[in-house]
Amino acid sequence: MLPVPLPPEDVCRRARLARDPRFDGRFIVGVLTTGVFCRPVCPARAPAEDNVRYFATAAAALQAGYRPCLRCRPERARLLPSWTIASQTVGRALQRIEQGFLNTHPVRELAATVGVGERQLSRLFRQELGATPKGLARMQRLALARRLLDDTDLSISDVALCAGYGSLRRCNDELRRVFGRSPRELRRRGPADRPDALRLRLPFRSPWRANWVFPFLARRALSGLEEVTHNSLTRYVDGHAVSVQLDGDGVVLSVPPELSSATAAVVARTRQVFDLDADPGAIDGHLGVQPDLAAAVRAMPGIRVPGVWDPFEGAVKAVLGQQVRVDRATVLATRLVAAYGDGAFPTPKALVDADVASVGMPGARGQAVRNLARAVLDRGPDFLSDAGEVRPALLAIDGIGPWTAEYVAMRVAHDPDAFPASDSAVRKALDTTAVDAERRAEPGGPWRAYAVMYVWASGGTARPAPN
Repeated sequence: MLPVPLPPEDVCRRARLARDPRFDGRFIVGVLTTGVFCRPVCPARAPAEDNVRYFATAAAALQAGYRPCLRCRPERARLLPSWTIASQTVGRALQRIEQGFLNTHPVRELAATVGVGERQLSRLFRQELGATPKGLARMQRLALARRLLDDTDLSISDVALCAGYGSLRRCNDELRRVFGRSPRELRRRGPADRPDALRLRLPFRSPWRANWVFPFLARRALSGLEEVTHNSLTRYVDGHAVSVQLDGDGVVLSVPPELSSATAAVVARTRQVFDLDADPGAIDGHLGVQPDLAAAVRAMPGIRVPGVWDPFEGAVKAVLGQQVRVDRATVLATRLVAAYGDGAFPTPKALVDADVASVGMPGARGQAVRNLARAVLDRGPDFLSDAGEVRPALLAIDGIGPWTAEYVAMRVAHDPDAFPASDSAVRKALDTTAVDAERRAEPGGPWRAYAVMYVWASGGTARPAPN
């Protein structure tokens, strides 16, 4: 059986023969005669169909014994959109892999964090993605190492560290085994002594609505922690500035040397904050035929659902935003940072016994923040990023209701189908109640979170089709 994310073979065939950029990152082409694997947009002469095998991921092709094409660079392809992964268990584990979990932990510990056994997790990964968790982590290290060699002036030893290899020798051996060349031979230019920052270019699928994403993040930016312009964002992590700059059909991420060991985690968080892996062709193609959204999709194609830098921070800001405007919630969050943070957003431990309401909110809402902090201390923060767990877990916390649970599912857990039906702008746009809004929004699934963004971006002027 083909892995779930892999499109049908006839679709893959037509897409690769047409070199259709919409399918870049959706599947990988293995060529039997050469032993290489390519992107669908590879400029090399297209091989005969009999000599081709299709894979859901680069990791699956690598695990099958193919090596990356040196022309189209499949390790640089965009990542699979999250909606293509059916298993929530695989999705949760994949998030941890992308953040570098398997660079320092064995697969059995990864399996334990998502509540399954090691063998079951490997079986689910092979079924969904065509590769094991270890294979996905291996491909991620290779891709990051190659990107660092191309895009930065880091020394080879620093590349090995940033990419998650335990030693320079291991990095050298792995790159030579897979690419047939040493890291020094792969590098296009010579290294400098010490770079000011590690710069990586992260692509997205066009269109990408910059004039929605950056203003959205700017309205919610916390003074002292974030600076947002019309085309850039700077976030201070452990006192060091991480910057993201719009650059054509991608963004350039700059990571200071002090955070180089956390490069994989910073890259993963950046992709989530800017929703870089979304597939606007599929999303807009579906939402654009919904009568109440068609005009907004035509006017603003490529809208994204911006994520958050920190799950707990995102959840707290959602609680602060209950029944108040965005600007007011941002003021309250900034006051929390000033009162209880130490150059960063306050930790759950700092807030669990704090007088949160003293920064200017009702006592009940302050208590809800404390209750949330207690839940995170008791359970750990992972449930906030789990689309399957986050709603029931939040609704079990006193002071947190459906709107907050859906909002956190949408922006923190990255559930593309999250839908805060009780949101005032949504109800105004549909001119109805929350219950009826839920029913009317059903045709927008599985991308109702993007429908919400279109409603917000259009100022709540969308209107439903006649019933």
